[in-house]
Amino acid sequence: MAETIELDSKSWFYDLHIKGMRNLNAQSDVSLYVANLFYPLSIGVSLLLFAVMVGLAVAPLSFANTELARTMVLINIGLLPVYLIIRYILVRLRYSIKGTLRCYVSQQRLSIPANAIINKPAGQLELYRDKIECITVQYKSKMHRLHVRNNIIACNLELKTGEVISLNAMYFPLKRIVYMLRFFDYPLTTQHSQWPWRNLPSIIAVTFPVLVNITVNGLLFKQYFL
Repeated sequence: MAETIELDSKSWFYDLHIKGMRNLNAQSDVSLYVANLFYPLSIGVSLLLFAVMVGLAVAPLSFANTELARTMVLINIGLLPVYLIIRYILVRLRYSIKGTLRCYVSQQRLSIPANAIINKPAGQLELYRDKIECITVQYKSKMHRLHVRNNIIACNLELKTGEVISLNAMYFPLKRIVYMLRFFDYPLTTQHSQWPWRNLPSIIAVTFPVLVNITVNGLLFKQYFL
């Protein structure tokens, strides 16, 4: 059964903050920042980054408590920001990103960054309200401190031409977008769903090397230097 999305619903919009949301009105044109940390890279590049980060993180374990091991631990600790910067640069090159990515929502249109993720040429995709047939909000519910939370995982925008554009929560700020779409009374419907397993490789590719680096080198730093 489809659930109704209400602006004051804590189930949908818990801990939501949008700059200037107290002053929203029918003439507002709201800008929403789009992070690209989890944008997928090619399999080859992802595997190379994964192997280098994990390999360097565990390398000090091969040298026990030696001067080389201690030096490698210090290098690995400084490697984390380098890894994130390199990935950030590679993502921007792969998707031809220039400047800051943003979504814009107003009474008249939804504007989103376009690239290979939604199979559109790089640039800003303008989706005008009168061209949108329906927007299906896919969500997964969970209990949190005796309260239900509906986590938005995707939005499918069905255009009057029959084309469907799917927005994934890994790549777009969907909770904020959906709030603004409801505020401007776009045609929304809901569909209970499950978090797609296809997102798992991207999450692992980004987070696992970081977790291994922090865990292994954190323990070794404590052992060697404290």
